Amino acid sequence: MIPRRVLSSIPYTFPTLFGLEFIEHGNPRLDRRRRNGNTAIHSAFSGPGSGNTRIVLRAAALAGTLALAVTDFATWIELDVATIFGLPLVLAGATRSRSLLWVLTACLIATTFAAYAVQIRPGAFALDEPFFVNRLLNAVSLLLLAGLLHVWMRSAATNDAQARLISEQNDKLQAARVSRRMIEVQEAERREVANHLHDLVGQKLTAISINLNILKGELPPDLATRIGLRLDDSLKLVEETTESIRDVMAELRPAVLDDFGLAAVLRWYADQFTQRTGVATSLVELGPARRLSPTAEHALFRMAQNALANVAKHARADTAIVTLRTDSRVTCLTIADDGQGFDPAAAQPAMDHGWGLMIMRERAAAIGAKLGIESAPGHGTSVVITLDEAA
Repeated sequence: MIPRRVLSSIPYTFPTLFGLEFIEHGNPRLDRRRRNGNTAIHSAFSGPGSGNTRIVLRAAALAGTLALAVTDFATWIELDVATIFGLPLVLAGATRSRSLLWVLTACLIATTFAAYAVQIRPGAFALDEPFFVNRLLNAVSLLLLAGLLHVWMRSAATNDAQARLISEQNDKLQAARVSRRMIEVQEAERREVANHLHDLVGQKLTAISINLNILKGELPPDLATRIGLRLDDSLKLVEETTESIRDVMAELRPAVLDDFGLAAVLRWYADQFTQRTGVATSLVELGPARRLSPTAEHALFRMAQNALANVAKHARADTAIVTLRTDSRVTCLTIADDGQGFDPAAAQPAMDHGWGLMIMRERAAAIGAKLGIESAPGHGTSVVITLDEAA
């Protein structure tokens, strides 16, 4: 029979092993001691541990099982299952190996009955014989302990998997926040540089143009023919430089994006892209026109710029179509071309192409959008960006 002190210890021993708590009302000091002990033991058993630690624990569990078996055979000592025979199982539980747990349980139960079979006198066996009943109860107790440890290990494995999943999701959310903040800072820097170009360089070029025109008008007739050509060349250079500065400002921070929204800036950029590259580019609008948040509009516009830059560099396309489809909550931006296409499963079709796709993925993740690429060699490429504002 299992001693009474063992049975009385089970309600406090098992919960301690499995990180559970019993609260005895009216004894706060005892409750506090039990909670502190439970926390320490649960931390020791639930931590993932290093590989070396688990190897040591497995070796200790196997060595303990062997030592207990030899001791039981050699001395015929009636071992206390709750405090001694169950120790290898507890060590196996710390390794989180359920297969090791049940192998050791089987070995210990086999040892329990084998030692009894060796030590019992011939003809003395009976089902109600005290030593046999005690061994049978010990085996049941081992099975109970192994079953509880098995449930605990499954629960711990599930908790670890959930913790890893939560950690991964938190890392993704943190990366998205960082990317979003980087985009906001980048757009603020672009806006600041564009403002400086307008306020400093643009105004000074305008002043130079005015001065040159005044100087040209005040030239005497005998110098007008000789110096007038030089002044005309200078005025032309100033005008071209002013146009270049305006183009740079538009690339940095298109004023039409802030003033009129995503559709207007995409239409403007499609015209600019057609003039610059010769690829016939047009915008198709589907659904009601509506404004998005400034961050989302800027990110979508930059992704369209990146996609069209890839068209100019790699696609060898004749036409490109930018489609902006909107409804009450979803905005879908598609950039499609009729170029040579590529295999999306390839790691990086080209180094700069790979960088462009990576930047677009980061921008999409920063605003919570989904980026999809549909392409095949010889069948063109479609970049699809879907932003669900309700997600």
